Amino acid sequence: MKKISFAVKFLCFIVLCFLSSSSSAIMKGLSTEELTKASDIVIVGEVENTEAQWSKDGKTIFTSAYILINTVIKGMTSQARIIVEYEGGEIGDIGLKVSDQSPLLKGEKVILFLRSGKSKKDGGAYNIVGKGQGKYLIDADGIARKSGFSIAGGKEDIDNNIPVDKLIEKINKIEQ
Repeated sequence: MKKISFAVKFLCFIVLCFLSSSSSAIMKGLSTEELTKASDIVIVGEVENTEAQWSKDGKTIFTSAYILINTVIKGMTSQARIIVEYEGGEIGDIGLKVSDQSPLLKGEKVILFLRSGKSKKDGGAYNIVGKGQGKYLIDADGIARKSGFSIAGGKEDIDNNIPVDKLIEKINKIEQ
């Protein structure tokens, strides 16, 4: 009986080792149409500031990004500035990196696909639809680019390295 017990324990140990090994997440690619339809608002804006903090329950780190809205492409908001929250960030010597999340950085010009939600601290905040897929970084040449995530198949459906005006035109043509 002790041999069986040892064998079972050893097998459980091996299974746990494999389950706890690190792996990168791969998500289903979302088209511009899917991102738009899943969003409450789509905006062009600039990241004014970011602040990493502990969630209300103290179990996870999240970042609040303060976004100055330049243009609302889809949806409505009366606010000139909004808060966008996402998991991950650094507080002192402790950091949390979430795979497939593209962090927002101060000074970035972005197009964001957002869904309204509840803040991890207090009140309301927006969340990025599709994690990193819902963020386009606008470069100095007016090109909207995505990065920071991996997708499984369907890459031809993903708009990347596209002129901002063409992306906005495409979003505006999607039935709300």
